Amino acid sequence: MAVTSPEQGLGLAHTGARPAVAERVRRETPAIKLWAFLGALILAFELYVLISWISGPYFKHVAAGPTAEPGWMRTVQDIWQPAGVIAALFCLYWFIARPWIRDRAVTTDSLMVAAFATLWFEDPLSAYYGHWFTYNANLINFGSWVHSVPTWMAYEKPGHMLVEPIVLIAPVYVYFIVVGTLLGSFVMRRAAARWPHLSTLQLIGICFGAMALLDLVAEGLIWLPLGFWEYPGGIGMLFPSTYHKFPINEMLTIATTFTGIACLRHFRDDHGRTLVERGLDRLKVSRGAQVGIRFLAVAGAVHLILFLGYNVPNSFIGAHSRPWPKDLQQRSYLTDGVCGAGTDNACPGPGIPLNRGTSSIRIDPNGRLVVPAGTTLPTLVPFKR
Repeated sequence: MAVTSPEQGLGLAHTGARPAVAERVRRETPAIKLWAFLGALILAFELYVLISWISGPYFKHVAAGPTAEPGWMRTVQDIWQPAGVIAALFCLYWFIARPWIRDRAVTTDSLMVAAFATLWFEDPLSAYYGHWFTYNANLINFGSWVHSVPTWMAYEKPGHMLVEPIVLIAPVYVYFIVVGTLLGSFVMRRAAARWPHLSTLQLIGICFGAMALLDLVAEGLIWLPLGFWEYPGGIGMLFPSTYHKFPINEMLTIATTFTGIACLRHFRDDHGRTLVERGLDRLKVSRGAQVGIRFLAVAGAVHLILFLGYNVPNSFIGAHSRPWPKDLQQRSYLTDGVCGAGTDNACPGPGIPLNRGTSSIRIDPNGRLVVPAGTTLPTLVPFKR
């Protein structure tokens, strides 16, 4: 009786199928190329939006309004803005320039810190559907680029829009995320050494708790009371009736984002590479091109973590904003001219229609209906009988 081999039984013998499969495996696109492509798309989109903003009518200072902020608040802001720039520059030097000057090395930290320097673009995106946070308009600002984001829905017009204090916030996205990333990695490393039986998921949970505590202290107890930015529409956790209400959704989403970035750094392979750098050895390119591809891959990863961990969930908060505290509404420098006194928009809250740009029907601060010029009101369409 003839014996049929497994290969013959499957119709694979002498057909070249196995070599074809092996060749297909060899030709598989390395993960790093996909992540680098994502990073390139994101950075190209950033460039497009920023150019549109700078060249358009929305590149305009938003005034602080008639309310004078406390002198101590202004003094702290005037000191913190340049100090933050110095802190960010130090991070760029320490993690990027210093390893290169000393060893001609581009480390994982070099790539991550360089990627952090591009994250500030995402800062206002959680207000896509509606406003739930504000910045202090006394900070150096030129409005923001949100209206240049395609399909942007929240109310904005030149001089009356979400403020983006770029001199303050761009450095924050460098030095604060550096602190969070290093702290998160340190906590997981120490926890693993102290309790070797912990699973990866348990380590991540410990990191999440540390990141939540970090944000509670940094934002809830320092930045918000100092008046840099506020979350009036968030889900109140601390100081709910004050201008510096600290929302639980902010703490949880920041903890999620920082934990994701810390895990990207912490869980590396035997070659010291992050998850998104896998497949680098299979790229037949120069060393300089490898560095560029690694940077784009890491940038794509941290942008995706920030977008999914922070902006997506908080955009739903913006669409269902809680009522803004009166303590904030009476401070014109914290309303950014988007609602309240001096505008024809009621500040967000339950029962207030979601504004779609400047052309939507809305409620003014006195509860009256505002129908913008040129708006066509609907007419009743009767049922066909």
